[in-house]
Amino acid sequence: MASSTETPAIETHTAPEPQKVFPESQEELIIRPARLWEGGEIGRIAVATYKDTPLSQFVAPHRFQYWADWERGFIQRAQKRMLDPRNVSFVVCTKSNPDLAVGYAQFVRLGDDEGAKKQIESHSRLQRVRLWFFRLGYGAWCWLTSVMIGDRSQDPKAIALFDGWTTEEGKVHWDAWPERQNRWHVQSCVIRQEFQGRKAGKALMAEVIKRAEAESVVVGLEASKKGEPMYRSVGFGLLARFTGGAEFEGRAGGVMMYTPKARKSEYVNVE
Repeated sequence: MASSTETPAIETHTAPEPQKVFPESQEELIIRPARLWEGGEIGRIAVATYKDTPLSQFVAPHRFQYWADWERGFIQRAQKRMLDPRNVSFVVCTKSNPDLAVGYAQFVRLGDDEGAKKQIESHSRLQRVRLWFFRLGYGAWCWLTSVMIGDRSQDPKAIALFDGWTTEEGKVHWDAWPERQNRWHVQSCVIRQEFQGRKAGKALMAEVIKRAEAESVVVGLEASKKGEPMYRSVGFGLLARFTGGAEFEGRAGGVMMYTPKARKSEYVNVE
């Protein structure tokens, strides 16, 4: 069985304060699979969205002084995910410019059941070998930049504390439940502010929900205060509010789960 998902990154745990959104752009939006080289743009979308959140201030108080370091962390996380054959990534684009992402979602298939094997094998053997080499090379580059430069935007003590919180959440809500080991997990779902309020987030989430329904597995995620209403609107229920770092979200946001129709009777107490 797979262990819990990777330590949730900052973008899955917090977001700006919720507010009524009036879309600034009315251009028609489309959803398409992300291309392997789009990790940079995906990371920059996350940076633009999360630069002013309380949690970002906590873990990276020097981000404006060392902006390149702060941005590099988001880009590296996004790109590493895309080099994993268990991952699927989608982007939102305007119809007039389908090459430029204005939002994205990244999902990972955990576990060792047939659905997990099918996801891995959706890449040919040659593709998987290439991804392995890319991961090896990119991982070495990330390690080198970490050693040579580091991330000067961060507060190491705050990062360690945050990692501890998210690890504990994973143990309680995922690792302790064998029936949740085989699942899809939402690693990140972000839309640029000027394109919010257009149901792009719901369209992105539909991609993972249809996979979960077909495979009869749950979907897990960590929701921000702002994200919780959208996730509820597409069928997610709350497992628990955040315990560690709850002051960043108040009594909102938390660990959430989508249950496929075939397994609804197993989770009658999910809010």
